Amino acid sequence: MSAEKIIQDEPTGIFYGWWIVLASMGATAIASVFYWQGFSLFFLELQGEFSTNRAALSGAISLSQLEGGMLGPVGGYLVDRYGPRRMMTIGVIMMGIGYVLMSMVDSLVMFYIVFLAVISVGMSIGIRVPALVAPANWFIKKRGTALGIAMTGSGFAGLFLPLIGWMISSYGWRTTMVIAGITVWSLGLPIARVMRRRPEEYGLLPDGEKPVPKPQIVEDAPVEATELATPSIVEAETTVDGEANFTLRDALKMPVFWLLAIAFGLRQFAVGAISLHQVPYLVDTGRSLETASIILAAVTATSVIGRLGFGSMADRFPPRYVMAFSMMLVGLGAFILSHVTEGMGMLLLYIVVYSIGWGGGATTMNATRGAYFGRRAFGTISGSMDFVQMFGLVLGPVFAGFVFDRTASYTIAFNSFAISAFAAGALMFFLRSPRAAKD
Repeated sequence: MSAEKIIQDEPTGIFYGWWIVLASMGATAIASVFYWQGFSLFFLELQGEFSTNRAALSGAISLSQLEGGMLGPVGGYLVDRYGPRRMMTIGVIMMGIGYVLMSMVDSLVMFYIVFLAVISVGMSIGIRVPALVAPANWFIKKRGTALGIAMTGSGFAGLFLPLIGWMISSYGWRTTMVIAGITVWSLGLPIARVMRRRPEEYGLLPDGEKPVPKPQIVEDAPVEATELATPSIVEAETTVDGEANFTLRDALKMPVFWLLAIAFGLRQFAVGAISLHQVPYLVDTGRSLETASIILAAVTATSVIGRLGFGSMADRFPPRYVMAFSMMLVGLGAFILSHVTEGMGMLLLYIVVYSIGWGGGATTMNATRGAYFGRRAFGTISGSMDFVQMFGLVLGPVFAGFVFDRTASYTIAFNSFAISAFAAGALMFFLRSPRAAKD
């Protein structure tokens, strides 16, 4: 869709930012089905194929998170510099190639190479960063709601996870990988065409606000020296409605940047491992892969409640409180999961509590970054924070696999994740935004 088409659509009352949101929803759905959530359905098949233990196989996921964190600042800069459409196109092509190549691997080493060098790189630069940066750049007042809707793609994708589980059981994981690659291309490339960088580039304003005419400049009028001063960290450059627009250099000098990264990393320590290991754990409790995939679908679909609800709350209340509450729910959910057995009671409680907290945090985490640091370098700041908080995503999956390999149980791991999430929630209560701290 051309820039002219974007401007032509404005009189119809449909702000183009909402098309960006829908495109991001489609992108996160692809990511959830084939990467974030769906890949756990391949876990036991790959473990058997390569005759390895769970810690070793989890290492590939952990290294992919390490890689994603290292690529975060680069991916954020590339999206800020070249726009989400171009980067998503490149990333989607790489992901599709990666899944086709994955169907041909015959060793754990080759699995590591293809997963890390092709799929994970494509995912980092093609979906993880663009799908979150673009909506944040097109909205300010409704940023939490926009990100919440965009992130529901991950939730609605859960409806397709049982299909993935059935395909693996019926046709094998290799055939399913090929289908995954073709699907990523077929859906991802058209979605990438919709993405745009910022509304100002097309004569629009965030949230669909109407431009306010600038006052006439009187020639030879005196200019105050303060008008020419460069904004400091405390008095950052502002745009719409006083929005803070910090640079990466500004953000790195703020303690709140590092403390947010630590809190988010403690949360990721739990959710990254649970996302990968909940299917193997459910199979260990006597359920089939098909049943485990249905439960995973229920967890993912229920997270839509958190993604939408917490996103809306982040527009109305201080994001730190909303984020803290979501983290507490994740901790409680992890504790409940450690007590799930063959029965349904604890399982249903886990689905409700954990899913809402997990989905709510996924949305509010990005809304918090936008509220605290603004749009000026949102992609770069988010990517840099991903680099810092990646310790949770790297350690969590391997820790869970190591605990299981040593104890034949996930109990210690899941309880550790509960403590980590509770600690993250407690920390969030004290992390005020830079402008709030100034006041």
